[in-house]
Amino acid sequence: MWRRVIAYFLFGIGLLTVSFFRKYSGDLIPYPVLFYLLGLTMFVGAALFLRYTPKTNDLNVYNLIAERINYLKANGEKIEVDFTQCEIKENNYTEEREKYGNSNDLLTFDFERRIQLFNALGGESWRNVEQVEVIQSVIVYSYQNKRDGEIERFVSRVIPKDKITLSFYLDRQKQTTLYVDKANRASYYFDLDFLNNKN
Repeated sequence: MWRRVIAYFLFGIGLLTVSFFRKYSGDLIPYPVLFYLLGLTMFVGAALFLRYTPKTNDLNVYNLIAERINYLKANGEKIEVDFTQCEIKENNYTEEREKYGNSNDLLTFDFERRIQLFNALGGESWRNVEQVEVIQSVIVYSYQNKRDGEIERFVSRVIPKDKITLSFYLDRQKQTTLYVDKANRASYYFDLDFLNNKN
């Protein structure tokens, strides 16, 4: 929250500085061009900062997910998962994504709006969309519940890796832990934090 407040503050100061020094011709302040450039830098920097700062709703969702994961790790049933007993399912596809613009219209730059408008009117030279290949896989683990003998199927989160690359990571890791809520077996967490490590 405080990041967005700082960004809005810098945005306003930058806008005021640029507006004031754009046509400043007095002698009281030396080097008005430097102040103009400083204001422009603050304005653009704040706009970029706002654009790439997560929204409060996104942070709240992230915090709720983190709390749930911590709860499952502390209170859930721990199942050791041998990756040789898992199946990897892959689903790759191509989709169109906007090259320019932002989901928040206030943070979309003017030239990006013009490209979007031109694209909507049928302009082909500055297409705002591009074909992007989406690569994703999931890990499927079948587990026989010791209490009732039923086979339970656990599916990991979507992993942005192809099947071969993911197989390499799993072969190297060998196993992980699956945390399952004792009261609600549909609520579980596959510990795949090792995929985030760059080593």
